[in-house]
Amino acid sequence: MKNEIGNVIAKWQKDNRVRNLSPDTIESYGASARDFQAFFEQRKIHKMKQITDDVIRDYTLCQIDRGCAPRTINSRLKALRRLLNFYKAEIRPSYTVPNIRLQREECTSRGPLTDDQICTLVRNFSPQDADSVLVAFILDTGIRSKSVRHVKVDDLDFENGLVVIRVTKNHEVLVLPLSEALRNLLKEYIAFNQIKDGYLFRNRNGGGMYDRSTVYKFVKRYLRRCGIQKSGVHLFRYTFGKIMVENNCNAMLLQKWFGHRTMDETKRYIRLYSSELKEACERVTPLAKNGKIYKKIYSEGLTEL
Repeated sequence: MKNEIGNVIAKWQKDNRVRNLSPDTIESYGASARDFQAFFEQRKIHKMKQITDDVIRDYTLCQIDRGCAPRTINSRLKALRRLLNFYKAEIRPSYTVPNIRLQREECTSRGPLTDDQICTLVRNFSPQDADSVLVAFILDTGIRSKSVRHVKVDDLDFENGLVVIRVTKNHEVLVLPLSEALRNLLKEYIAFNQIKDGYLFRNRNGGGMYDRSTVYKFVKRYLRRCGIQKSGVHLFRYTFGKIMVENNCNAMLLQKWFGHRTMDETKRYIRLYSSELKEACERVTPLAKNGKIYKKIYSEGLTEL
């Protein structure tokens, strides 16, 4: 079978649709598949058994030489790994899946934003600037790009200060609070643009939903206008998580807010900001010298620990 890899990819994507994966995920897998399939064709690799550990290492090095970011490389490698696992599970059980080593990446490479950068963003928020309102919404709710694209006007409950997030990574509906400042900004934005119903953030022609690249483009455009060179939508989620951790937010609350199924996902954000937690430890724990308990003990003339 000369074009076995292409046929397996087609079956894999068909299976992804049957499993009801999100359109964004299927699109992402498709983009990754086109990339590594082009590499295989260039190397005259047409059969699955030709994909070995050495081939995967060569593919990774090719990505590095092209200047791809670790996050991008890992996304493609993860897609390739899922393809190979599908091949073993559904087509060739005797197949041995090669070892795929992911790139080491810093989750904070695109974030979080500093306090000064956040202040710059906030100072430039305007209901007449759709880019800024989009950024304000993502920044103040910490939701993903896919989620914000699907928010509709009817999902906003201004009276109770809530927003219903119907499209999430784990397909569970979230109901999140809206700060008073964000509520006021959204009300003015809706009034200025005379939005009656449909998507909250919509294309100018026809009022259709933003696609993923549009959200990324508009966010990047606003960041550049504010003199911030970072990019990406997920940096706002990292920023939100950082602020929550710095303010000693309960881990279970953060898990619920982010819609994580397991605490392991939430611990990722907690581990990111371990230095902030250590600093907080010196302020609030019972034995912290700057904490109220230690100060009370010391004021009563007891021996210093």
